[in-house]
Amino acid sequence: MKKTTVLICDDSMAVHESLTNYLHADGIAVISVCDGESALEQLRSSNIDLVILDLMLPDMPGTEVCREIRKQSTIPIIILSAKSEEMDRIIGLELGADDYVTKPYSPREVSVRVQAILRRLRSANEKKMLSFADLKIFPEAYEVYVAEEKIDLTPKEIEVLAYLVANAGRVLSREQILSAIWRYDYYGDTRAVDTQIKRLRQKLPSRTRFMIRSVYGIGYKLEAI
Repeated sequence: MKKTTVLICDDSMAVHESLTNYLHADGIAVISVCDGESALEQLRSSNIDLVILDLMLPDMPGTEVCREIRKQSTIPIIILSAKSEEMDRIIGLELGADDYVTKPYSPREVSVRVQAILRRLRSANEKKMLSFADLKIFPEAYEVYVAEEKIDLTPKEIEVLAYLVANAGRVLSREQILSAIWRYDYYGDTRAVDTQIKRLRQKLPSRTRFMIRSVYGIGYKLEAI
């Protein structure tokens, strides 16, 4: 069985050492780089399962690295940042990150979040195809099709969409979606849900036989049209 590999991109050796110790204890291989260009090169040349990315890098901003990763891959990304403002967290999620951790943090917490994301990916891979109207989701291949057209989505976007499909016709609160998708004591803001829904609406074709409807004051509902 292939060993899970995490890429850590941070210019602090202390971060590399602490996170590597915990990830190794969990049986996860680690590749360490200290700048954005090296991270992008490793993603092109190595089989990486998840990226831990610092926003404050010496050569190029972590936000730009995140953008470049998302142009070529849907690999899960956990952002590390010394910035704790709500808007910075939202920007990180809008860039396509799957999680956002502010410094200082517990290395054990980051390791737990890594395991949670990988566990959700494995769980999704075991599920059968989900369908609704002209939408089809193949969790094992992490592929989404609308009217037979393949749509490129991140793992987190696919998880949100799959949850909406599994509960089609029901009004889901932001808190319900947050709990279902970030289901391991995630201390984020419910605006993270709004961010993912916004990204889905932007990426899904305009002509579909379904819609993600906003329910004022509550949340969202997937319904046929």
